[in-house]
Amino acid sequence: MKRRAAAQGATAIQLAELQKTAVEDTLKGLDINPVSLQLAAAQLTAGNHDIRYRKMGLHRMPYGPQPDNPSRVAAGTLELLGQQAIVPRRGAMNLGDDKIQSQTIWPQGDDAELEDAVHAVKDARIVIMNPPFTERTKMGQKFPKSIQQALRQRADDLEQAMVNSDQEMLDFVNKRAIRSLFVSLADKCAWQENSILTMINPTIALTAPSGVSERRLLAQRWHIHTVLTCHQPGQINLSQHTNINESIIVAARHSDPKPPTRFINLDRLPTDDSEVDNLHHCLVNCASGSIANGWGEVSHWAAERMDAGDWTPAIWRSAELAAAAARFANDSAMQTMQVAGLSPQLIGPDLTINYEPATAETPGSFPVLYSKSTDGQTRIQSQPDEYRVPKNRDESIRQANGGTYPAADKILAKPGHFLITAGHDSSA
Repeated sequence: MKRRAAAQGATAIQLAELQKTAVEDTLKGLDINPVSLQLAAAQLTAGNHDIRYRKMGLHRMPYGPQPDNPSRVAAGTLELLGQQAIVPRRGAMNLGDDKIQSQTIWPQGDDAELEDAVHAVKDARIVIMNPPFTERTKMGQKFPKSIQQALRQRADDLEQAMVNSDQEMLDFVNKRAIRSLFVSLADKCAWQENSILTMINPTIALTAPSGVSERRLLAQRWHIHTVLTCHQPGQINLSQHTNINESIIVAARHSDPKPPTRFINLDRLPTDDSEVDNLHHCLVNCASGSIANGWGEVSHWAAERMDAGDWTPAIWRSAELAAAAARFANDSAMQTMQVAGLSPQLIGPDLTINYEPATAETPGSFPVLYSKSTDGQTRIQSQPDEYRVPKNRDESIRQANGGTYPAADKILAKPGHFLITAGHDSSA
C-alpha cells in the first residue's frame, strides 16, 4: 500500500498517516497463538513508531479450557460461529451468546480503545485466511485426551449451530476436517455485495470428489475470480511446515451471470519485492496465454464448469490439458472401475476412522490400496495390500444387502478415474 501510494506522489507524512490508519483502524487479526500476533504487530508497525500497539485490532482467541470456567472448552476463532451477530439463530430460543473472552497481547492503559473480536470481524469487507488443513481428531494435541474430545465436541456443536441457521451448509462442512468450518465462517463475516475472500487451499481440495459440495456452494455464493497455483518443483506449497501443493483462491461477491474464472499457473514463485512487483505488472498486462518473463500461463474456465465443481485447471500446468481432462471425465464411453469389473482401491482418512483391517476371507471386506511403498506399487495397476470392513457392522444387514455393507457401498461408488502425477512432491 505504501509503495503504491508513494508511486502516486504521497509524501513521507502521508505515508506514515496511511500506515497508522490502516494498522489502527482498518486491519484486524485473529489467532490462538500469541507469538503469531506479536510477530504480526511488529511487521505492521515497522517504520512508524507513532502506531500504538494497544489500538491494534489483534485478538488472541480463547482455545482449550477457560480460566474462569474450566468445564467450558473454547475452539479458538471458530467460537465466532456461536455468536448471533455472525450466525443468526433462526427459529431457535434466544438463550444469549457465550461470551468470547478474546485477549489483547500487551498491557492495557486507561486510554486503550479496544473492540471485541465479534465487532472486529462483523461485516468485514475483505477476509484473508489460511484455514488449517487439520483433521478434527488432531485438534488440541497439546491437551489431555479428555480436553481433545471436548474440543471436537465443541466444534461439532458450533457446526450444528451454523447448519441450523444455514441449511445449505449441511453438505458443505466436512466432519473429518475443520478447514470447511473456517471457510464457512468467512462466508458469514464477508456477506456484503462488494466483499472479497482470499484464502490458501490445498490444491487437492479443488479437485477431490469429497470437496465437490464445498466447491459448488462457494461458486454459487461467490464469483471465483482467480485461482493461482505454482508448479515449480520444490515450491508447490505456500504455507510453512507442509509439502502439499497449495493454491490461492480469490473470490468476490457477484450476481449472476458470473464471468469466467482466471487460472494462473506459475512456473516459479517470486523471491523478493521487486519480483512480486514484476509478476503483478506482467499479470495486469496478460489477459490470457503466456505471461511475460517466463512466469507461466493465464487461462479462463467457464462459470458453468466452476458452478458444477470442476476446478481442475488448478492442477494442470496447461489450459489445453485441463480442457482435455474435462472431455475425458465427461466422455460417456469412459467406464467407472466398478462397471468395468475392476475392484476399487481406496485410500483416505475415512478408512482409519470407520473401518478396521480384515482379510480377503472376512465377509463383506473389500480391497484397499493402503501402503505407498515401492513393494505395493509394482505397476500402474497397483496391488491392494489390505482389506477393510466397517467397525460397527451387523451380519444381518450385510446378508440383507446382498453380501456387502451399505456404508461400504457408498465409498466404493466414489472411485472413478485413475490420475497419475509426475514431478510433484505431494503427500496427498
